[in-house]
Amino acid sequence: MQLKTLAKRILPTRAFESLRRAKWERERRRVASLSPLTETDFKSILGDDLHLREGDLVYVHSGMDGLNLGFPFYRVLFLIQEVIGRDGTVVFPTYPNHRISSFEWLRQGNVFDVRQTPSYTGILSEFARRQRQAVRSLHPTKSVCAIGPAAKNLTDTHHLSPYPYDTGSPYYQLIEGGGKIIGLGTTTNYISFVYCVDDAFKEKFPIRVYHDQIFAAPCINYEGEPVTVKTYVHDMRTTVHPYMPDWFRTHVSEEACRDLTLKGMKFFRADAPRLFAEMMDLARRDITTYPRSVMR
Repeated sequence: MQLKTLAKRILPTRAFESLRRAKWERERRRVASLSPLTETDFKSILGDDLHLREGDLVYVHSGMDGLNLGFPFYRVLFLIQEVIGRDGTVVFPTYPNHRISSFEWLRQGNVFDVRQTPSYTGILSEFARRQRQAVRSLHPTKSVCAIGPAAKNLTDTHHLSPYPYDTGSPYYQLIEGGGKIIGLGTTTNYISFVYCVDDAFKEKFPIRVYHDQIFAAPCINYEGEPVTVKTYVHDMRTTVHPYMPDWFRTHVSEEACRDLTLKGMKFFRADAPRLFAEMMDLARRDITTYPRSVMR
């Protein structure tokens, strides 16, 4: 069991939160002591280390506190667009729940407005969401926004299945579109793409990752019309993962997914089709990202 998971189980909530804040502050100070990245440094990392190319479809996980930038954070979006060019499409998670689970967010009766509800998946994702050309998927808990020629097709059908990472989701379409996934200032502990494997198996998956209840979630679409989206939400009692960088290093190829430390900062890269294929093969042999203690 991960030390973090054990601490969360045995410590009072206030004590656990205090430890987490202290750890975050130590990491923030460490990153701030590093040499700042220039825009040239950053573009080099995008191309040379994260393997982005012109025309790419790229999904971005970001933690700006994990980077020491020598330029304004919002330039990160534009630098990615410079590397992937006009034919490339960039995608960000834009989840609406802040400091609570998706289950609790929907239980509170929140309404997801695709035009107005903020993203709480990092400041860069909120900046991307506010771009005039951004298109956001109509999903009450796992929405994404996309900018580029593939944006509309990528986001159009996200709301049609109760499984948020199903074949019509933007996550699954990363596979069909030969997409890449990158982490900027963060590790694979936050890579949401892995849930595509869960949803590919659905009820045959060895772990019950969702609550039994299907929520009929109130949403508002781009035309300002009310829409009900039916969705499952993760059960955080079973949706428990190990330290993902170690899991990927042990079980998948370097070409499929790998965490990197560059100039003292955390990054990762993944090839969506290859990672999905390798994880599906592992799951058929009961090797998943979940501990055996939560298997059915």
